[in-house]
Amino acid sequence: MLNYLLAAGIGAMSSILANKNVAVYNDGFRPVYTEYFSGRMDRKSLAATSFAVSFGLIVGFGFTNSIAMGIIIIHTFLLMGDIIGTWCPDSPKGTVISAAVGAVWGLLVVAFMSSISGLFAALPVNFLPYIGNVADIVVATFAIFPALATAYQHGVKKGAVTAIITLAVYVLIKNFGVFQFGELKLSLNADGMAMLAGTIVMIVFTVRVKSEAIGADLTNIFADNVNRIKKNWKYFLVMGGLLSVASSQCLLTTDVISGPLQMKHEFAQAALVSCIRAVGYIPLVYTTAIVTGVFSPAGAYFSVAIGMFCASMGLSTPITCVLAFVSGAGVITLETFFLGSVGNMLDRFPALRELGDHIRNAMSQILEVALLVGGFTASAAIMNEVGMSYVGSMIVMIVWMMNKCAKKPFLIPMAVGPVVTIAMGFVANLIKLLGLSLL
Repeated sequence: MLNYLLAAGIGAMSSILANKNVAVYNDGFRPVYTEYFSGRMDRKSLAATSFAVSFGLIVGFGFTNSIAMGIIIIHTFLLMGDIIGTWCPDSPKGTVISAAVGAVWGLLVVAFMSSISGLFAALPVNFLPYIGNVADIVVATFAIFPALATAYQHGVKKGAVTAIITLAVYVLIKNFGVFQFGELKLSLNADGMAMLAGTIVMIVFTVRVKSEAIGADLTNIFADNVNRIKKNWKYFLVMGGLLSVASSQCLLTTDVISGPLQMKHEFAQAALVSCIRAVGYIPLVYTTAIVTGVFSPAGAYFSVAIGMFCASMGLSTPITCVLAFVSGAGVITLETFFLGSVGNMLDRFPALRELGDHIRNAMSQILEVALLVGGFTASAAIMNEVGMSYVGSMIVMIVWMMNKCAKKPFLIPMAVGPVVTIAMGFVANLIKLLGLSLL
């Protein structure tokens, strides 16, 4: 019941924020609002644009990765919130309608995810356990992303130094990371410590870079936009609290790295991953918010990360939920009020702004490769159920190549592995039903 209430609340709030033109989740859609605010774009065109840029991500990325991980990825809620909010009239009545439709969408998503296990179990080939293998490679390799980000920003040599330090810390913690203090046993997580070490090295290289400030005082130029977001802090307070509680209860996650960790109840490491990811999104989210006057309903994801941290404390469910709501609400409210201050800091330290871009780029590159490799192994395992193991891997490669060569790719690169793996599951069932299995 709690999950349904949270999902309805998140769906309603994200739709309200989009309907009131205060916050949308899709980073590429946010700049379009400048056309709408200036009168050069009407509401119908705004809604059509929202659908065009978000619906494919909901189906091809949100749902496929949610099924693969067993936990709902945040895109599934918030991207649809963008669509619902913009399709409803820009009026008080439209706000009420968007809240109702958004709440229904949240309920439908949870109902679907709750019944998916039963649906797959009824098939001749239950491929749901294999889908989870898609994300295994991601968890195993993600700790190395600071090295790639460092290489992008500072060159291969410094990237290699970061990678070596990351690997060294991983090996040391893996072998000597357990400490005994009387009856108290402390076990450090090798992946988390390695990623933390790499992140520290990455930041050290960045702060040592001497560069001149950009000189464009964005906060003063777009002061009205910043104040517009601040005035709506109450909506963000509720949204941040709901997202934090949802992440603490394993209802949603921000990405395909934190998700599997949450499902394994490794909340501290999931929180660390989510925090670092949030740091990488600060320049993008905050800059577009200052320029357009439209924020993200999740801020820079710190409210979601704080929910994972609250879950790591091992408290009872009611206490965890209360603590997560208060913490998440406080964090995202601070984000709205310090939006201008962070914007000024990014202006004064261009290297930090660039670091955010490189972090996002490195994360995307690693996710694309890791999910593709995971797709190879998972698809092969599924097709092995009907005696055609290599066919699964071959089809993943075919789809990836065709998608890469297409003038207009039909899938975002990160979605190829999960989408093809799910498709192979249905193909294996069809082969089984038709009696064409080689086993």
